[in-house]
Amino acid sequence: MEVICVAGDADFERLHDLLVSYEATLPETLRHGRVPGLTELRRGYGAPNAAFLAMTENGAAGCVAAIPVDARTVQLLRLFVREECRGLGAAKALVAAVLAFARQGGYRRVVLDTDRDRLPAAYALYRSFGFTECAPFATSHSSSATFMDVSV
Repeated sequence: MEVICVAGDADFERLHDLLVSYEATLPETLRHGRVPGLTELRRGYGAPNAAFLAMTENGAAGCVAAIPVDARTVQLLRLFVREECRGLGAAKALVAAVLAFARQGGYRRVVLDTDRDRLPAAYALYRSFGFTECAPFATSHSSSATFMDVSV
């Protein structure tokens, strides 16, 4: 398993394909809506933002994005691993990549929102990295959002 930072056209196409799958697997009330097109993805996840892909010998297994919220805080979002690739450590590697991105960028905190009750595996993964529940840091499209943060 190798984690790479999304950079070129092929990477953004892989990211787009993963996000389409991600939206399809979420419970309907947790979906974000439409998946941004390639131009929007480049704009949204290019520097100073970042997106990462977990790569296996069979291609892209999963993705995650990191967006600076302010000078001290990065938001982790869109963590997804294809069902057939789960259990290989991709999600852990992707979360670790965001934490490293935050540290290298001089950020002090990583925040995210999930749904503790409907996405228990994601919640447990975040807890394993030291994330704890926190006050909302932004508005969420989900009425059942669980906000979490960790210091880096």
